[in-house]
Amino acid sequence: MLGLSPAAARWWRERGEPGALSTLVAIAISLPPLALLAIITPQAAARAALALAWAAGLLLSARLPALLRREGRSVVALAALLIATLVAALAWGAAAPQASAADGLTFKSAPRISQESFSAILQRAGSPAGPEAAALYTIITSYELDPAVALAFFQHESSFCQIGACANGNLHNWGMLRRPVKAERGAGSSGGFVRYASWEDGTRDWCELIVFRYVNSGLETVEKVIPIYAPNSDSNTPDAYVNTIRRVVATWSGHRFEPAVDLHVYTGSLDQALVSETFGSAGITYHPTWAFHTYMLDQARAGRPLGAPMDDSRVITVGDRKFAVQVFAQDTLYTPIATDENDTNWSDVRRLSDLILIPGGAPTAAPTAPAP
Repeated sequence: MLGLSPAAARWWRERGEPGALSTLVAIAISLPPLALLAIITPQAAARAALALAWAAGLLLSARLPALLRREGRSVVALAALLIATLVAALAWGAAAPQASAADGLTFKSAPRISQESFSAILQRAGSPAGPEAAALYTIITSYELDPAVALAFFQHESSFCQIGACANGNLHNWGMLRRPVKAERGAGSSGGFVRYASWEDGTRDWCELIVFRYVNSGLETVEKVIPIYAPNSDSNTPDAYVNTIRRVVATWSGHRFEPAVDLHVYTGSLDQALVSETFGSAGITYHPTWAFHTYMLDQARAGRPLGAPMDDSRVITVGDRKFAVQVFAQDTLYTPIATDENDTNWSDVRRLSDLILIPGGAPTAAPTAPAP
């Protein structure tokens, strides 16, 4: 071989090259099991298979004519194995990384979204956790949890801590837990929820709750956990919650949303079930105790319906004022947020249609005392 002494060239042909090819083959045939076990992502497996095939091709190209003359069948068999592995890895990489609707969406998984996407979602939303997104992503993955699922819980529970008790009390509470998993992380409470001193503490507590209470007990999927984590008895609708998590994870990871099966079972009244289905059809969870949702029902009963919801609630800034907003098909609801968010009266729900009748369209001053 060019640049090698006869002894070195002989060693390479007899030991070095076969050893290198054997190592490449061993790695290649390990990729599908590693992807199935969620140790690596399917996309990473596909990229690795492509790199292995390229490396093997480079190794073989210089001596391919001689190898074909001397060991034609072995070379063909090796090439066929590498090509089959590459095709299988690429096919697996094209499939959704999450479990099927029937199997459930697992908490433990290779990351379904990148750190860059995770950070961008929080920063675009204006979340107070945004500046620490990279560190929080690392914390979540250190527990072998999927950051997309964790982020979906954060969005669902508090709109990334932009509304409700999380925002009012500056709770740093990722999953709106009522009690800390580790007592030393708790820094008080507000509105029945734990306050944490930092986002790191709040995120670690949520991760340890999911891992130690649920996953390690055999409740490894969102479908199994949510009926316990957010039960009907606490004014939740677990089936809609599950589908919301599945929808946003599918959206963020670039795959088709598959609703969970056999979850549309209600124990309450028909009107509440139908309202929940109406929200669910838009990929939004209905919360019977939330001010906007209660107001929507009250207005419908009064003959002033708002129509179906178009999106989740969120916080916007107009000038130096903040408002919680939710858009419905026939009108938009908003609540002025006080300068000190703890003083916001969340029961003060207003309609865009009423606002535009006010000369200048200027809302009245926000209340200075919270609702009882």
